Amino acid sequence: MYKVCIRADGGCNIGMGHIMRCISLGKMFEQKGCEVFFISKYKEGKEAIKANGFDIIPLTVEDKGYNIELGFTYEGGKHLESEKEELANILKNKKVDIFIIDHYNVTEDTFMFLKSYVSILAYIDDVNAFTYPVDVVINGNITGKHIGYKSYFKEQQFLLGPSYNLIREEFKHTPIRNVFEKVKKIMVTTGASDSFGVTGQLIDMVRSENLFNEIELHVIMGNSFINKAEIKEKQSKYKNIVIYENIEKISKIMLNCDIALSSCGSTLYELCACGVPTLGFILAKNQAFIAEKMDELGYIKNLGWYYNFKEEEIIRGIKFFINNFESRKEMVEKQQNLVDGRGTERVVGAIIKMMKEKEGVTHEKKIHTLRETMD
Repeated sequence: MYKVCIRADGGCNIGMGHIMRCISLGKMFEQKGCEVFFISKYKEGKEAIKANGFDIIPLTVEDKGYNIELGFTYEGGKHLESEKEELANILKNKKVDIFIIDHYNVTEDTFMFLKSYVSILAYIDDVNAFTYPVDVVINGNITGKHIGYKSYFKEQQFLLGPSYNLIREEFKHTPIRNVFEKVKKIMVTTGASDSFGVTGQLIDMVRSENLFNEIELHVIMGNSFINKAEIKEKQSKYKNIVIYENIEKISKIMLNCDIALSSCGSTLYELCACGVPTLGFILAKNQAFIAEKMDELGYIKNLGWYYNFKEEEIIRGIKFFINNFESRKEMVEKQQNLVDGRGTERVVGAIIKMMKEKEGVTHEKKIHTLRETMD
């Protein structure tokens, strides 16, 4: 079939959303018979990629650091520009057919340079920073159709909205949620990392309300957490706290919890697939519009930026879900209708179809040239 290369990073200062959605994509390409390998730089991201059975090509370009809140390097978004020669050599030597980039630090020049080395260049995006000179733009967010993408090429394809969300395979067949009237379990998650110490704050805030003492807090402690000891101390300090590490299937925890406190990254779509009414908070710039739009459309309740947390607002939000059974049922139904778990399959299908069409055009051109030569 085709040879696919994916360029993505993940780690304690970036989060792991880019890596996890690319692993989902890579597995689907493999299911379709493609050969897949990754190019990645940071330790936590590389460990996750290897754990899922993919090969990684290392880069020699020096790491420049990453700011999770701003969503780009301190170089002002030119990180991949410094890698492009090395990337081009890998693409050429490995004879890559399809190159997929999931990285904010890109430029128009970088895309134009790399495009000539592959048949299809695809970009996984969240923000529409500029008009991208690529064959395929993928944005599986609820905001994908609302941020004004413009075509760079006539044949360019845009795969936008939750129908193309790169959710993991485990969320493909989640059951219809049976909503219980009483809230007994609250999930707390900031994703794979917690650079701003939000998890501990949330535990303290929830436990400050005596009304919630009998409610279990199910806390996700990701592999990139740097404050694990602090979280475990809270488990000793308060009762009814369950901590999860090294999780194989997070969907089981989501399906076991009645509501969630979650960062507004890719986890929101997983919570929607499982039908978990959610109080969401913003950790990074690229999450802001997603949080606002999902709140506006009734899929979550948006708490705003983490640094503006007010304990009374969080308590009020939890009480709203506890006291409004019908509102929770309505939100669950909306959530589970939003994400069907087949977005990755649709994306891979569209890219492979484009690849076959390009091959067909090339074949027709060869035949035409041959006929002209014979004439």
